[in-house]
This record gives sequence, C-alpha cells and structure tokens, in this order.
Amino acid sequence: MILFDNVFKQYDNYHKPVFAHFSERIEDGEFVLVTGESGSGKSTLIKLLLKEIEPDRGEIFVNGKRLTEIPRAQIPYYRRGIGVVFQDFRLFEEYTVFGNLELVLGLTGARGKDAELKITHILKLLGIDRLHRRFPSELSGGEKQKVCMARALINMPKILLADEPTGNLDPESSAEIIKLLSVANKQGITVIMATHDLETCRRLIEEDHRINLDEINRYSRESTSGGFETRV
Repeated sequence: MILFDNVFKQYDNYHKPVFAHFSERIEDGEFVLVTGESGSGKSTLIKLLLKEIEPDRGEIFVNGKRLTEIPRAQIPYYRRGIGVVFQDFRLFEEYTVFGNLELVLGLTGARGKDAELKITHILKLLGIDRLHRRFPSELSGGEKQKVCMARALINMPKILLADEPTGNLDPESSAEIIKLLSVANKQGITVIMATHDLETCRRLIEEDHRINLDEINRYSRESTSGGFETRV
C-alpha cells in the first residue's frame, strides 16, 4: 500500500506549490493513471516515491514504511523493490541490450549464469530476445521502451513506476507498452503510470484508478481543508 498524507511540495522557482494538502491511497495491485497538464506534478509524484526529492511537509508511506525515516545509505535497497520506466529511456548507449540488463542485475549481486538466465527469460517474455546483441542506437523508440520495461521488471518489483512511457512513441508502440504494463499489473505488480494518453489507456486497461492532478491542485487552491482524492 502507498499512502500520501497531506503532502506539501514547492520548488524554489515556482510561485505556487506543486502539491498542497495532497492525500491519496493506492492499494496493492492497483493500476493507477496519474493525469494532468504539464507542471501539474506528475513527475514530482514519481520522484517523491523514488526518494529523489523530499516533501516539504506531510508523509509518504510505502508498504508501511515511512519514507522520511529511510536513511540515505538505505535508499538503494529501498529502490530495489521499485521498477521504473522513463519517457527518455535512459539506456547506456555504450552497452548492448544484454549489457544494460546485466548492469541492473549486477547491483543486486546476480552475475554469471544466473544473470544470463534472468535476462534471457525477461527478453523472451517481452518478445525482444532477438535484440539482445544490439546497441540502443540500433533500436526503434518502441524497442527501446520494451528494453526499459525489461530492465524495470527483471528483478520482479512490487511497484512499477512509469513516467510518460508512451510520450515519445507512435500510437502502435504506445499501445504495446500499455498492454505490457497491464500484463505486469495482472501478475500482482502495482503500476503507477503518469500519462497524457488517457484515451489510449482507457481502451486497453480494464480497470484503473485515476489521480487527476489538475482537479487536486484546483481543489487545494480553493480550499484550506485536507486532501482530495478521486476514483474513476
């Protein structure tokens, strides 16, 4: 379970807070769509969950753990339970597909035959095992994002964060990525996806919980009371 409890966050160069009185609960196994205009806080929400940034006030809990209590040295261990898919891929250009996945497994101590078996399994699962010797520069946008999906899922995380994963893709590739996220969710993984592409998501996802940041931010500016949440 993920809980945002009355979270306030403001950047120094913004005259308005990104979040004020933001409270939201996400249950295990949900597929959550985070929507809103640019600047509404979609990426900020992802960064807060990754502990890349901290809230100015309020608390965030993940699986019963208060994130503010996690010391800096323990952050890498906390993040091992979270897979991340970025809009801009963030693959290492000097490594092959296999090498990019090997780097991730190396951080958790998996090497040699064990790492090879895991990489082969996840690439076959996503239907991209033929790409294992290629470098990122040799891949299409859709192929790169599937490699990012493989990287995010290879350690079987409990939570998968996707920050605009279809933003740089054509409609067909976008649909494939959303279907893969849906498949991951059906395996019990909690998926949180920040997206502008609500229409495509709604066609491909049977059930979802939507966090509309535009509505939340409007409500926060108009009210001095607690949080606001919406279920669709």
